[in-house]
Amino acid sequence: MTAAPEFAPDARDVFSTRNRNMKAARPRPPRSRRVTSYRLRLRAGGAVFCLGAVLIGLAAIDSDNNILLILFGLCLGAILVSLLSGWRTLRGLSISRLAPDIAVAGQPMELRYTVTNHRGWWPAREIHVCEIFGPHPPAAAPETYIPFLRGGEAVTLTAPALSKRRGRIVLSCMQVSTSFPFGIFVKVIRHRAEDEIIVFPTLGRLRGNPLERSKLADAADGGAMLVRGRGDDEFYGLREYRQGDNPRRIHWRRSAHTGQLMIREMARTRDPQLWCVIDTRIDPADAEQREKLETTISAAATVICDVLEQGTRVGLICSGDPLLVLPPGAGRHRRKRLLRELAVRTTNSEDVLSRQLQGVPLPTRWRGSCVLFAVKETDDVRAVSRFLRRTLGPTKICVPGAEAFDSLIAVPTSAVQAPAAAGAAT
Repeated sequence: MTAAPEFAPDARDVFSTRNRNMKAARPRPPRSRRVTSYRLRLRAGGAVFCLGAVLIGLAAIDSDNNILLILFGLCLGAILVSLLSGWRTLRGLSISRLAPDIAVAGQPMELRYTVTNHRGWWPAREIHVCEIFGPHPPAAAPETYIPFLRGGEAVTLTAPALSKRRGRIVLSCMQVSTSFPFGIFVKVIRHRAEDEIIVFPTLGRLRGNPLERSKLADAADGGAMLVRGRGDDEFYGLREYRQGDNPRRIHWRRSAHTGQLMIREMARTRDPQLWCVIDTRIDPADAEQREKLETTISAAATVICDVLEQGTRVGLICSGDPLLVLPPGAGRHRRKRLLRELAVRTTNSEDVLSRQLQGVPLPTRWRGSCVLFAVKETDDVRAVSRFLRRTLGPTKICVPGAEAFDSLIAVPTSAVQAPAAAGAAT
């Protein structure tokens, strides 16, 4: 059998195959970095330039002057070049954002942008990068500028930002624009990239010790700081010996006197605990009450941070829908959790804290000192204070402007800002 003849491929097939391979090997921006919208904006200086070009064109047509016709042609060419040249540059750029997870109101934060030029030889000039927020932005949008970026290179820039109020900031859109060349038109491309920043409340300075009243009450109670159980800290009392008890704790003198084995029961010292209770019920139409609520939330955040640094276990109760009850805990993870809950807590106009606490079980192991923050001292606040004294421990009412509040904490004036609820434009 004879082998099948081999034919040389057609030159057109070779050329088309080579082009397909080159297109497949050409680097492309990742799908997540592709653009979502295009926009074109005429600058004020560009509008003046276009108006001047129109006047020159009318004068050239009316006078039939060659110099004016040439000048009009140059102006028209500049307008067309400025209109069409920037799109190729912007479409070859990809951008990514690195935003912090948390921030503090009134303190600067940094957002990092990485811009990559995927054009092999085409440079990018006068690139302006900024973040787009939605209505009621928490602060001015962070922005940065790249004067020149070579093809195939990437640059990382830092844009400072500042949020004056607590809350949740939703980032969903980054804008890349250029006015090169001539600055007549601004070409804009927006990239969609969702992210979120939790802005913690403003922190003040602690003046007093919120645990002072708790220590005095425990000392007067004669051992309220002791928790009965398997501990070795202090002597608690005597009881009958049970199967499984440590024989080394048998009290032989008392056993000989009673005729049965008696054992020493020890107790462990309970760690100090503090409860921050916030009544968020206000009148939404009253601006003064909204400011006082932000002050109380900032004060609670300050107390939480300072007391946790001292090794005290802290719990949190906030009125609202739903009622927030976080049992006492310690450590850095607890601080982050508590501050996050305070950051995203909204105002409350209907839920009464005294009614919400009626059905909440509060175990004995949760007992500790309580600091009750409220906008104003009302009958409901006093009822909550009596309930906390009966179930948890000594309670101190703190209202902005009162002597008890001013002696406990100093809150900066920047804390009186409404919570941020900004979302980026889509």
